[in-house]
This record gives sequence, C-alpha cells and structure tokens, in this order.
Amino acid sequence: MMLAYRNVRTDELYAPEPGSWMAERLAALSEVWQPIEVTDPAEPGAGAQRPAKTARKADWVDYAMSRGYSRDDAESLTRDDLARLLDEQEQA
Repeated sequence: MMLAYRNVRTDELYAPEPGSWMAERLAALSEVWQPIEVTDPAEPGAGAQRPAKTARKADWVDYAMSRGYSRDDAESLTRDDLARLLDEQEQA
C-alpha cells in the first residue's frame, strides 16, 4: 500500500513519489487533497476497476496508470483513445 491524494473537488487521484516536493505540497493542502491508502501502482491492474466508456477522462487516466502507463502518456490521449487502447490490450 502507498499514500495517494484525492482532490475533494474534482475526485482526481494523484500518487506522488514519497518524500518528493509534490508529496509535501499535497499534504500541506489537506482542505483540497485528502490522503488515502492505495495499492501499489507498480502492480498493473491492482485495485482498479475499468471505468464506463462515458466516464470522465480523469477516471480513464487513473485506470491507465493502474495498468502501467505514466500520467503524461495517459493524459496525452483522448478519453476515447484511452478506452480503445485499453480495450485492445485486455482482449489480446
């Protein structure tokens, strides 16, 4: 398990490197970013459920990250492209 932060306004999930400046910043913004325990994102698919095709892009980015993609790579694609890519991988 590792510490991640969920944005109470947007429901975005972010797991910064432990001890990084970003982890310290999110911890200091506890009124917006609440700490939560998550499974290790290095384990592909661990604890993540596939979002509905109509889910927000942020949900698809989080799911892609749980499948081993970096945040930058996942955010560079559209929601529909993420859904297609991950569908193709799951069917292969």
